[in-house]
Amino acid sequence: MDPDDPLYIYELEGALNDPEGFFKENFLAHWREGESHFLFFSHPREEDLRKFLKTQMGGTWVRTHNLSYKDWQGGTPVDSLSIGKFLFIPPWASRLEDPEGIMIRLDPGVVFGSGTHPTTRDCLQALLWIYEREQPRKVLDLGTGTGILSLAAVSLGAEEVLAVDLNPACVRAAEKNIGLNDLKEKIRIFEGRAEEYIHLPADLVMANIHFTVIRELITLPTFFEKNWVILSGLLRSEFLEIKHRLQVPGFEILKEWDSEFTWFTLAGRNKAEL
Repeated sequence: MDPDDPLYIYELEGALNDPEGFFKENFLAHWREGESHFLFFSHPREEDLRKFLKTQMGGTWVRTHNLSYKDWQGGTPVDSLSIGKFLFIPPWASRLEDPEGIMIRLDPGVVFGSGTHPTTRDCLQALLWIYEREQPRKVLDLGTGTGILSLAAVSLGAEEVLAVDLNPACVRAAEKNIGLNDLKEKIRIFEGRAEEYIHLPADLVMANIHFTVIRELITLPTFFEKNWVILSGLLRSEFLEIKHRLQVPGFEILKEWDSEFTWFTLAGRNKAEL
């Protein structure tokens, strides 16, 4: 999306059934937070929204938000962002003829995941650190958001990535970014809960996700079947709890990152796989 593109956001509450299937024209994303829903459009759709609600059992229209894309993202998006050897370029920016490092096209859409958040930056640093030591072939990206970590993993040498997110807006954004980088053959995206996919075989699992989900993931035996692990999205007290829970035979935390002692990321390895 271009920075000055308008957004028409309809906030709804209650149980909604398949808004993605009902709305086609001008539909951008469906952001879900529990029983709250935000439907994003590039043009006003009030009349169609009323028709949609008549087909629903319990959905109600709470309010409407009209703003520009740059305001939704909190300011004018930058033309490019460099993190380590990665260079992230939005679709509206000119393509570089001879970029230094690894260039990745990234359009966050209405999802927050452009690489500016500390946990995203530290996950990218963790990926670089791991791939300097080994080449994980199969990767699980749990809580993929815009798909930024999946794209980065493939650019470093991953052959297969399965990306998962519970939020349909994230799935839609990740699908677009996978297409922008012509990586549909290497990255598959699914809508669902991280806990439902942790059992799948992988050399590396990445989870930049809510603390409660990470706490659940590390109780599952299949979590410790992965060779490499990146965990992030953790505040200090949460990070300390996760570190304590990971003090189990066969698992080792190898490196930690923090952003101003607020957000924390770790890379670990199952020593049984060495």
